[in-house]
This record gives sequence, structure tokens and C-alpha cells, in this order.
Amino acid sequence: MRKIAFFGALAALFALGAGTASADGYGVGGVSDADIAAARQVAASPDTQAKLSKFFVQLDRRSGFAVQAESAKAPQVTGQPLRVFSLTPEFVTGQSQEPGGFAYLAVKTRAASGQEATVWLTRDGRQGWEASNLTTGTEEVTYPAQGAAVFTEPQINAWYRVENGQVVPLNDPARAQVGKGMTVAAYQRLVHQQYADKLPGSAYAQQGKLGGFTPGVSPAGDGSSAPVWPFALMGAGVALVVIGWSVRRVSHR
Repeated sequence: MRKIAFFGALAALFALGAGTASADGYGVGGVSDADIAAARQVAASPDTQAKLSKFFVQLDRRSGFAVQAESAKAPQVTGQPLRVFSLTPEFVTGQSQEPGGFAYLAVKTRAASGQEATVWLTRDGRQGWEASNLTTGTEEVTYPAQGAAVFTEPQINAWYRVENGQVVPLNDPARAQVGKGMTVAAYQRLVHQQYADKLPGSAYAQQGKLGGFTPGVSPAGDGSSAPVWPFALMGAGVALVVIGWSVRRVSHR
């Protein structure tokens, strides 16, 4: 299915730092309990709630349902933000042996109409948190909740867990990539072949392809671009600039 995303910020910065490895997984990724609490406050703030209400109304329009007023949506945060770890450039290039690095926090929200969305929370320039993305997908909270050492390969919407030196698939795109599983070393060779020439600073990036944006029609019908993210390994300082509503095309769930 298609996953619909709304980028509320003019520029959404995804800085994929290296998570701190530990015996039971990737550790906290430099995110404290205080960070979790602060990020949840941002997700529950009036500004984010207003964006969520607009988002849910747009979903009504796209689905052909009766459109409710934004005030009727009354979205609420459910649960605590979870740390999402993602494939890192350092792993792709062999500088790290840990596939996953901390990417963002994700928290589920639910409207009074029963619609659900996930809020992505990233650090802003003042070391606080901002709601940088809203999406109908729930993978960002479903898979990290399954335990430690879970990470995503966002290029193909794949999710994995590292178990006893093996990269084990958690969804269909991951199974298509690694079968029933493979060693961390074998997985590193695989992603090196696929992505090493597409990292920040590469010819691929210099040609303006790093963000993976192609012209498209937004759900709002305003002609804004639709990011397809064929390659989403974004190093620090690489910003994706999206204005308005967008469709993020991903693999079937």
C-alpha cells in the first residue's frame, strides 16, 4: 500500500548518527529519558495537533470519505516515542560494524475518527525536538517496539533485527533482500554494493539525486513534488526540502 506523508517543516533534517552499541541492542542512541519526554510534549503540542488534524482531513479527501471538520479530529498521542535506528553510511563504507544508527523518534497518534498516524521527531538546531514528518505508516513504532537491535533500511522500507551475528528480516521487503537471514558481514557487503556509490559527496549526490525527489502530484493537488526516496542514507547536514503535502512511495507492506 502507499504510505502518505506530510512534511510539516519547510526543511526536514534527518541526521543519521551512530547509535551506541550495547549487549542488548543499539543502546539509547544518545537519546535520554528527558529527550523522550520533551519529544512527546512536542508531538502533543497544539502546533503538531493542528498539523495532524489537517493531515487526517486530507486522508478523508483522498479516500473519498465524508470530510469532517479539523476540530472533530481531536488527535491524541498514544504511548511514548520510540527510538528508530536506520542503516548508516558508516556501515555501508565499512567504517562501522553496527548496521543501525539512531535516526529519529517515532510516536503513534490517533484521531477521534479512529485514523492513526505516526509522528517523526528529529532534533532541531537548538538541540530540542521538532515534528518533522507525519505518516500513515505504523512500521516506525511497530518494529522498534519488538525489541533491541532493530533497524530499518529505508531505501526499500525493510526492517531487520540483529540476532547472534545474523541480520534477520522482519517484513517482506527485508526477506526479499536477505532471504531468511545472513551474517552481518554478508549484509554489509550487500549494502556496500548497492549504496556505496550513492553516499553524500558521491557523483550520484552531486547530480542532485540524493534526496530521490521526482516531479509528482501532491494529495493537495498543488503540484508539489513527491519524494520517492530510492536512496535515503542521509548524512549530517543533508536536508530534504519539501513544501506542503507529499506522497512517499514505498514497498508493499
